[in-house]
Amino acid sequence: MATFQVVGEALVDIVNSVAHPGGSPLNVAVGLGRLGHEVTLQTGIGDDENGRKIIEHLTESHVSLAQRCVSEEATGRATVNLGDYGDATYEFDLNWSLDSLETTDAQFLHTGSIAAFSKQSASRIQELFTTSPAHQLRSFDPNLRPALAEKRRIVISRLEKFYALSHVVKLSHEDALWLYPGWDTARVLGHILDFGAKIAVMTFGVQGAELRTDRHEVALPSLAVHVADTVGAGDAFMSGLLHAIASGPLHSALLDDAPMHEADLETAVQIATASAALTVQRTGANPPSLEELTGLMTTHR
Repeated sequence: MATFQVVGEALVDIVNSVAHPGGSPLNVAVGLGRLGHEVTLQTGIGDDENGRKIIEHLTESHVSLAQRCVSEEATGRATVNLGDYGDATYEFDLNWSLDSLETTDAQFLHTGSIAAFSKQSASRIQELFTTSPAHQLRSFDPNLRPALAEKRRIVISRLEKFYALSHVVKLSHEDALWLYPGWDTARVLGHILDFGAKIAVMTFGVQGAELRTDRHEVALPSLAVHVADTVGAGDAFMSGLLHAIASGPLHSALLDDAPMHEADLETAVQIATASAALTVQRTGANPPSLEELTGLMTTHR
């Protein structure tokens, strides 16, 4: 078991008029909690029905809420619109802030999505990453929402600071198309590595994922499963990837700047892909338990 500090937004996804706890950082925290890790989420929610729903969801998934995360502001909402193939688009109603950012002694520090590219929070989280203790492994997932983004050059500048401050960066193919139109996968991942990240990963939905380091390239397909919807799939991939890193030799290799072995990198992507596959088979952001993930990995060996 590893200890994680996750920073960023928590909100409710409105799917078919029903509110489900969501937000990329919250989903990653829940995924890690269900996989057996000790997780604290630093976020901002309201003292309202949706906020209480989020707290209950975190508690059930063994995730602690940091102090001073509840305010009088309304809990954020994202209305989810599902396409014919379960793909999701979002409309947001947000009014929150991060007032509880504190350095901790957790082994991992993760952030991403709206909090990381929004003007009011990005600089504060970057400061947290900058002052992160030497033993802390840092990870980042842009998980962009273009409808909320400012000018591309401003967003890119903010995100690239996180590339430089993170050991692990994961982004989706959709993120890459918006950030770097016309660039191929190798150029995008190489660009992230050039800033200082040690592992860069791009996900392609049903087409799988590609991971790169300065020495290795690993590309794996997704598992063939029935898709209910894709809500939370990328977050489940992220929590699965971090779980794999925390549970194996990649953790110490990344911190010590030591050589990484391709077999360990391939295993990490397999675990992340399996985590996403379990999530897309059910409605909403519902990442797997450790038992479910272990069972699927055993079946597909």
